[in-house]
Amino acid sequence: MKILINAISAKIKSGGAFQITQNFLLKSLEDNDIEWYYIISQDVDEVIGKRFAHLYGNKYFVFPTQPDFWGSYKRVLKEVRKLESRILPDVVYSITAPSYFSFKSKEVMRFTNPWVTHPNKYSWSTLSFTNKLKTQLYCWNQRRMMKKASFFVTQTETTKKGIMRITGLPTQNVRVVKNVLPQVFKSLPKEPNSQDGKWVDIACVGAPVPHKNFDILPAVVKELMTQGVENVRFHVTIPTDNPLLAMYKRELSTLGLSDRIITHGRCSQSELAEVYRGCQLCFLPTLLEVFSASTLEAMYFQLPVVATDFDFNSEVMGDSCLYYDPMNAKDAAAQIKMYIESEDLCVEMKKRMEERLKLFGDYDKHFNEILDFLKEVALK
Repeated sequence: MKILINAISAKIKSGGAFQITQNFLLKSLEDNDIEWYYIISQDVDEVIGKRFAHLYGNKYFVFPTQPDFWGSYKRVLKEVRKLESRILPDVVYSITAPSYFSFKSKEVMRFTNPWVTHPNKYSWSTLSFTNKLKTQLYCWNQRRMMKKASFFVTQTETTKKGIMRITGLPTQNVRVVKNVLPQVFKSLPKEPNSQDGKWVDIACVGAPVPHKNFDILPAVVKELMTQGVENVRFHVTIPTDNPLLAMYKRELSTLGLSDRIITHGRCSQSELAEVYRGCQLCFLPTLLEVFSASTLEAMYFQLPVVATDFDFNSEVMGDSCLYYDPMNAKDAAAQIKMYIESEDLCVEMKKRMEERLKLFGDYDKHFNEILDFLKEVALK
């Protein structure tokens, strides 16, 4: 059986989706029962391309990261169509979808865009009027492209319902495969690094997009000070040229608090592990997700979590997390303070996280569930 993995639109700046793409591609190298083919973005190739060097030009093909409508898109489109005609895959698995490419072969889209399936009033409130219009047009186009596929993989029942509503597909055509802890983390140490007892260090990781709500950090720092907690630092993975960092400086430098938010820039998974190991807590202010990998990562590194009170968080973490009212910096600070003031609470939450993580710890099972669905589709 021939399966063509389409990761031509996987971008390094997309955070969790980029890591998920890497994990699946690398795992496919261990499977010898399938004849795998790959069309890959330059972003992905620059990170893991060496692992596929033996397949270059034969089963592994690299293209400029798409969509690049004003540059290489038309040329890449023609080349991809020629490749599909030559390979004749039984199924195409578009791991970042929609990818702005269509296929004659059966296509399974991995779809995890919550803006399309289940946005909320909080996430919309983070956008300017212009960006709201752009996002609405973007979502309309996503829905249009989704209708070109008849099969989907997603991560939660909430997203599945949204896909079925948009496409009109029956339940058996949309497979839910829950996210799992990336395999690479299991090969890395998870014990805490030596830490400066002066500080409480809090991981707050993710791509700096509006719905992640990293704008709230200065307000949380100030609220913590008001509540008598003066030794908290937040560790973010925001690129050094991102305007958020300038905003942080404006908000905090006049108060002498500019050292309370530390950026590590964009991190590889091994670098991200070091960030987690250097922290004692995790803060997730996100307003919109399908299934955030950060929840699993925090549980793995035994960091008690404060997160927004949404179903997409509680579905994963259950009672192993403290939740706060979205966009309420005062409430967020109060929950963080509870951990800082109660070692017993931290110990209890770590026990709960350890049990909860067992539900999401088997990457082999995750990979095989997707592969089984791809085989089913190929044989339909």
